[in-house]
Amino acid sequence: MSSKIILTVVGVAVAGGIAAAASSWYTAQKLDEYVQAGVEHINRSNVMRASWYPKSSLPFSRGGVLHLVVLNEQMQENLNAGPVDSGDPESLQRVQEQMAEPLPEEKQKPLDLFINVSNSMFPFIVKGEATLDMSRGTASELVQRKAVPVSLPISMTWIYKAYNQDFNLQLSMDRWSVTQPEQNVNVGAAEVSLDGDMREELELNYAWEGVTATSKQPGQSELEIMPLDGIALLRNFSGIWISPEGHMQLNGIRSSGADGKVEMGQLRFDTVMDESPSETGTMLNMKQRISLSKLYLDTQQERFNIDDFSLGLNFSGLNKQGMEELAQLAQAETPDFIKMMASLNKITTKTMRLELAPSSMKLNNGMVTASGKLESLPFEVEQLMRASAADTPNPLRYMLQGDLTIAAESKAVLALPAEMRQQLATYQQQGFIRTASTGLSSNMQLRGGELTANGQVIPLQDLGTQSE
Repeated sequence: MSSKIILTVVGVAVAGGIAAAASSWYTAQKLDEYVQAGVEHINRSNVMRASWYPKSSLPFSRGGVLHLVVLNEQMQENLNAGPVDSGDPESLQRVQEQMAEPLPEEKQKPLDLFINVSNSMFPFIVKGEATLDMSRGTASELVQRKAVPVSLPISMTWIYKAYNQDFNLQLSMDRWSVTQPEQNVNVGAAEVSLDGDMREELELNYAWEGVTATSKQPGQSELEIMPLDGIALLRNFSGIWISPEGHMQLNGIRSSGADGKVEMGQLRFDTVMDESPSETGTMLNMKQRISLSKLYLDTQQERFNIDDFSLGLNFSGLNKQGMEELAQLAQAETPDFIKMMASLNKITTKTMRLELAPSSMKLNNGMVTASGKLESLPFEVEQLMRASAADTPNPLRYMLQGDLTIAAESKAVLALPAEMRQQLATYQQQGFIRTASTGLSSNMQLRGGELTANGQVIPLQDLGTQSE
C-alpha cells in the first residue's frame, strides 16, 4: 500500500473521529437545553415542581439528580386560589371549611422524590438510565415505615435518536414483598414502555401483575388487586399531546375486613377518536366505553350487587380546524384574543353532540337503563358574551338542547338506600317520575332554556339548592 493511500485512510479516519466527537458534543449541548426546558415546563404546571442538580458534565456524558415535588391537592388549590374577599361570603366560607377540616398529617406532605440520572452521548444518540434514591425524601420515609424494601427492584432506561426523533423508554419492576407488623404485602412485576417518534406519535404500553396484602391475624383485612394492562396512543396535535386511542383492563379487586366485603370483577375502558368529513370541514369524533362485569358490596350499612354494567359516551361534531388553531394560539406568550374568538366560532357555529349510548346495568338483578343526548345549537361566542353582560341567568342553557330517558325495574329501586327511595317518592308525587307495575321511569328534556321531566317543568334555580 502506497504512502498516499495510507495517508488518505488515516485522514478519513481522523476526519470521521472529529465528526463523531463534534456530533456527540453537539448532542450533549442539545441535551442540556432539553433538560432545562423540561424543568421549566414542569414548573409551569400546578402539579409538580422540579429542580436539576448536575453532577458531571463530561464531553460525552451527563449526570445529575432530578428532584421532583408532587404537590398534594391542598397545595394545588392554594396555587389556583385567588385573594380572599372579606365581602364575599362564599370566599370566607371556603377558607373556614379548609381551616375546620385540616388534612391528616400524612396527606399534608407532598411526594418528594430524588432521581439519579445518567446519560451517555454518541453521534446524535442519547442513552440513559435512572434510579430512585431510596435514602432521601418520601422513599426514605417509606423505607423507615417498612412500607417498601430498602432497595426497590426498579430500573428505567431510554434511547433517543436525534436524527429521526425516535424514542424508546423502558421501565421495569421485579416482584418484591415486605413484612409489616400487621400484614404481609406482595407486589407483582410491572412493565412500562414508550416508543415512537417524538415529533408525531408515541405508543404507551403497560402491564402490572397486581398486589396482595394479607393480614397476619385471621379474619382481618385483606386486599387483592388483580393484573392490569393497557395501551394508549399519544399524538402531537398542533403542539399539544393528546390520546386519540386507549384501552385498559383491570381483572378485578377483592377486599375484606371486619366491617364488610367488596368484590369487583373485570373493568374495561376503551376510547377512540376518529375524523369524519363534512360540508363545513373535518370533524373530530370520540367514543368511550366503560364496562364492569360485577360489583359486590356487603357491609353492615349496605348490601347490593351490580352486574353487567355498561356505559357508552359518543362525542361528535368538534371542528378540527378550530381546535388546531386554538392549540397553536394557546402556545403564544400573549395569545391574540381576536384570533382566538374567530377559532372558537369555527367550533361553536357547528352542532356538537354528546350522546349517551344505550347504557345499562343490573342492580340486585333489577335492570336499569339510560339513553339520551345533549347537543349545542349553532352560536357565536359573542352571543354568549352579550347574554352574560345582560345578566341572563345561565345563558349557555339556551344554546343547548337534549333529552334523557332513565328506567329502573322494581328490584333495582328496592336495592337503593332508604333516604334515596324517600327522595324518589317525593319526585313521584311531583310528577317528575312515572310509576308502572314494572318499576320507575322518567324522560327529561331541555328546550329553550327550560328543563322538564315527564312534561313537568323543573325549576332550574332550585337544582343548586337541592344539591347543596
